[in-house]
Amino acid sequence: MSELYSVLVESVAGGEVVLRVTTVHPDAGPPPDTASFAVDVLLELWSLLDRGFGGLVDGCSLERDEAQRLARDPAWGARCQQLRELGFGRQVECTPEEYAALEAAMMEGGPMLFRGEPVGGLLGYGKQSYVFIPGDPAVFATAVAPLVAAHGVDQHEFDESYEDWPDDPDRRPRARVWLRVHDPQWLGFVRPGWRWDSAAH
Repeated sequence: MSELYSVLVESVAGGEVVLRVTTVHPDAGPPPDTASFAVDVLLELWSLLDRGFGGLVDGCSLERDEAQRLARDPAWGARCQQLRELGFGRQVECTPEEYAALEAAMMEGGPMLFRGEPVGGLLGYGKQSYVFIPGDPAVFATAVAPLVAAHGVDQHEFDESYEDWPDDPDRRPRARVWLRVHDPQWLGFVRPGWRWDSAAH
């Protein structure tokens, strides 16, 4: 998945996080002014920590186990996992028979349904097979709404660069994205100064 934005945490306090979002792909456009986008980029950070990939977050010095402990804190871990699965999707174990039936349906060009849900792909690790159930943007937006008190996108810079993409990374378009949540505890895994790449849209 190609990166579309680079996200820097400028501040986080009192239930509000301020992000500086730079567009890094010329076709991405400005960051969307939606609560779903703001939450999605934070969930990408959470997912990196949850998988122990703190090394992919600039400014993060957490070792693998430390990153995972932070991500899985009971105060936010389960909620983040649920939201991430609603937005991005999830892997579900399946039997060899289910996998074979789905593989046959794919070869025949027929609908691929797993226990009533649409399948986005088939995966296998060793002897275990999985299906990938893609996320649903509408369901994700509905789940995000009660979490968010306010959000916005402002302080746009270098918007003219969308018309003439610059070679200089410092001249790429960027904007401030801010998010205020009802439960400040939910932002406990976010740290000022951390930066990561995002494919949110």
